[in-house]
Amino acid sequence: MQNPAVQTFTVIGLRSDVDMSDLFIAGVIPGPVADEVVILKTSEEEFTRWAMEFDAPDADSAADQAYAYCQEEDPCSW
Repeated sequence: MQNPAVQTFTVIGLRSDVDMSDLFIAGVIPGPVADEVVILKTSEEEFTRWAMEFDAPDADSAADQAYAYCQEEDPCSW
């Protein structure tokens, strides 16, 4: 069985300020552009805008990795 090619995706979404493990994905963009999305540093009422890059074979896998990352990450670490 051959592994599909892996590429970098940027996952963009909102994290709930009430439960930082909740991630609402707005989109997945091919390419490493999280650092260029400066506007995501601001917050919305009850939500924090969020973007991070993940290496995955497809956009759905990158979104799955983002969900898992937010479930495991210590919200105080960022």
